[in-house]
Parts: sequence; C-alpha cells; structure tokens
Amino acid sequence: MGKSNGKGVASSSSQPEGEAQQKQRRLVRAGHPDLEEDAPPRGPKPDWTSASLHDQPVEWHTDLFHEQMNKIQQLKEAFICEKEVREVDFGPFGITNKFKALGWEAALKSYVGEVKNLYDREIQEWMATLTCPPFKAPSKMKLIGTVNSVTVEMSYDSLRRIAKFDSKSANQYIFPRLEDLYFNPQNHPQWQHMLNYLFIPGTTHGKLLRRNLRIEVKLMLVVCTQNVIPRWGDKVEVRFAEILVLYMLLHGSPLVPFRFLVLNNIWIGPNSGERKIVPH
Repeated sequence: MGKSNGKGVASSSSQPEGEAQQKQRRLVRAGHPDLEEDAPPRGPKPDWTSASLHDQPVEWHTDLFHEQMNKIQQLKEAFICEKEVREVDFGPFGITNKFKALGWEAALKSYVGEVKNLYDREIQEWMATLTCPPFKAPSKMKLIGTVNSVTVEMSYDSLRRIAKFDSKSANQYIFPRLEDLYFNPQNHPQWQHMLNYLFIPGTTHGKLLRRNLRIEVKLMLVVCTQNVIPRWGDKVEVRFAEILVLYMLLHGSPLVPFRFLVLNNIWIGPNSGERKIVPH
C-alpha cells in the first residue's frame, strides 16, 4: 500500500505570478490527457512557514507540497515503509499477541516487497493533489488524489483489499476524537492514567523521555514508529500522539481501527510545514 505503511519549511517569494506565467499554466482534464485548458488565475504565492497546508490557498497546495518534498536530497528518505515484524523474532516478547488483540496483526506485515522505492514520485504526486471529501461516518473517510491524470482513492475498503486490517468484528471498534489522538492528547481525561501505565513511576513530570518508558513499552514504540505511527526525527522524547496508541497496544483496549490511523496519519501528517515525510 504506498504504506506509503512529509520537516523543513517550504517558502518562496510572495510576488504574484506575471501574466505570461498565468497563461503558461495548463490543466489536464482527468481522464482526458489529450485535452488541456487554461488553469484559473492564482493569487500571490503564500509563504508556507507554519500552520497547515489546508490553511493555504487551495490553488497553491500542489506546488507547496512538491516544494517541501523536493528540498530533500534523497527522496527515499522521506518515505517510511513498513517493515516485516516476524513472529519468530518478536513473538517471545509478546509483541505479536498485542497486535492480534486489537485485530492489527496485518500491520506487522510488509506490502512493498523489493520495489519499495519504485513509485515514490507517483506517491508524491498523489499526496500533492490529495483531497478528503466530506463524510458522515469515520469508516466512510476517503482520500482522493491523482496520478498521471488518473484518480486514485484510498479508503477503508481499498485498504482491506490489500490485507485483512482490523480483523475483529466492526462493532468492537471505536473512533477516538482527533483532538484526543493528534491535536491535544494531553487533554484526554485518562492522560495521567495512561502515562502511569507506560512510564516508570515518578518520571512523567516534564518531558516524556524514551529512557523512562517501561522496558516492554520501549520495544513496542520501536515497532509503532515504523508500522503504526511512522516518523523520523527525535529519538529522545515520546510524542504526545504516540501515547494513546502505545496504551491501546499494551493495555489491549480501547479497540481503534488501524485503518482509521492510516487514513488520518496520511491526511494530517504532511500538512505541516515542519514535516517532510510520507507515512505509511
């Protein structure tokens, strides 16, 4: 799955495009690569140094995302692909059983084989054109982008066709608020309880340091940052958004769909001007 289981700042001149540039901009109609039409005029190019990509003018989203990604000298470093977590290696530590308890055992497999970098450019193109149409239920969330003028959709159904993610019955799963999971998890009503469960007693005041995690949690975090909540960067601290996921795995509940995490990681993650990774 371009698991594919985006840091840096993209900025440039805020001067408006000249008339000649405007005329040179063309759009290819989806499904009709031979037909071109003039793109609508754009306003001044924004200086994307903070906030979400979604806060920038929509007509600049694609250019800003490509700018951000193209700053990376080695493109493959921006893509985090899942690794195979073998039962024979991690089973004795209880890792695989923890994933099975949530119905996440398929997340321990690799789906990119020997060609994991083959489609990096196509994945970047898809991410640069990504939209998320309104949906009435979390399980109906879809991410839609284009690759070579072809519409490509990622959804709960398309992910399930790759592997049997979320193997428990659907009525066992809940959908946490994104506020609790991503944006302000420290305000979760069970925040301190979760910290006490994951960390050595007396170490949760101030920064949440990896070295203060319980031993089994340290090992689980290594797996999670590759296959569940992908990220590069800081190896010293535990990020707030990782706490609920670690708690779920170590505690065995609540059950949250793995596909919920994948879709939201992809939608939310690269929208930050401070990141340049493509998760999953």
